[in-house]
Amino acid sequence: MEKAFEDKSHIEGGEIIRQVVFGANDGIVSVFALLAGIAGADQTPTTILITLLAATIAGALSMAAGEYVSGKSERDYYQNEIKQERLEIKLCPDIEKEEIRMIYAKKGFSGDTLDKIVDKITSNTDLWVKEMVIDELGIAEIEQEGEIKETFVIFFAFIAGASFPTLPYLIFQFLPPMTIFWIATIVTFLGLFLVGALKKYVTGINWLKGGAEMLVAGGFAFGVSYLIGELLGVAV
Repeated sequence: MEKAFEDKSHIEGGEIIRQVVFGANDGIVSVFALLAGIAGADQTPTTILITLLAATIAGALSMAAGEYVSGKSERDYYQNEIKQERLEIKLCPDIEKEEIRMIYAKKGFSGDTLDKIVDKITSNTDLWVKEMVIDELGIAEIEQEGEIKETFVIFFAFIAGASFPTLPYLIFQFLPPMTIFWIATIVTFLGLFLVGALKKYVTGINWLKGGAEMLVAGGFAFGVSYLIGELLGVAV
């Protein structure tokens, strides 16, 4: 089995933050939009709670399964490319060596310096393969066997996001339906702003701008879904 180029801090750092932010984003927006639709259709709090819980579990499972399949497929692709590069180096070393020369010539190296770089890289097969993979696939490191970890991160991030519109219906069942709805709406808008602000750690965008963007997107989804729910409620 080919040895992978690993950087464990990648998934444990920025990649986990990215998955948490976007998993929570999907959870809060999708379940909030569903809440707006069924609340607009004048459903009972108990019916709404059951629907939101079902949507939360189904959505989390769907996101997690998608993350697992896509992540594994991506890693399988990269590993296959690495094996292909190793085979090409073994069968056509002169051609592959010339490719390394062209790569570093494009970076501005020439003469004896270029010759030394090429000789150094091609003297180590692992380094040689790595350089070819970086140039052709645009990746420097490959994390293997991280699909399970990523799957759990996405699963629980989605549930965390979906909990903003769902928890008020779980806690305040004794209150009037519209009161619960507006509590859930306020809590969800706060959650939208929080998740949007957290995008700062992924995109570098200002936290206030990120929060405002999420509020606009969530508000739009809320308004459209509520209107559709009301229209369907009237039609029925």
